[in-house]
Amino acid sequence: MRIIGGKNRGKRLLLPDESVTRPTTDRVRESLFNILIHHADFSITEARVLDAFAGSGALGLEALSRGAGHVTFVENHPKIIPILQKNVQAIALPHTATVLTRSINQIAKSAQAVQLIFLDPPYNQGLELPTLELLKRQGWADTETLVCLEMHVRDDLPKVPWFHRHECRQYGQTKIILGKLQA
Repeated sequence: MRIIGGKNRGKRLLLPDESVTRPTTDRVRESLFNILIHHADFSITEARVLDAFAGSGALGLEALSRGAGHVTFVENHPKIIPILQKNVQAIALPHTATVLTRSINQIAKSAQAVQLIFLDPPYNQGLELPTLELLKRQGWADTETLVCLEMHVRDDLPKVPWFHRHECRQYGQTKIILGKLQA
């Protein structure tokens, strides 16, 4: 796996064992970032980003490569954390990245919402809505935050009045939902 665009294009990433994680493929990342770059209500330039369930950090590192100002990576799996840390050290400047080695459920309050959240939880565990609610409650997300949610194509996000889907795209067995929280 490699960074596909921006100033770090072509840099290789270490990957955890696939029995532990399910990395977002290059094809899906490229498609997602093409959508983000052309999104009318979002600019990656200098954006503050949260990469929840970060895994190798590929999504957040891709955002940094394409001009994001800062990415907070959250990962709690003991076999994945060292790989994430090595990838961040190899690609990110120290002031542009923070790695939190804890469960997303233990994330502290944020003084300010981020502009972009990558939410790629383990499939089939129903973590999407509880995590979004938590991030809203802890100040990481507000009505201006763009949420990129990755799910298995057979799964779906239940409709709730406080989350509005802007787009839903399918790439093989992967579904990407883009949306924002509602007031």
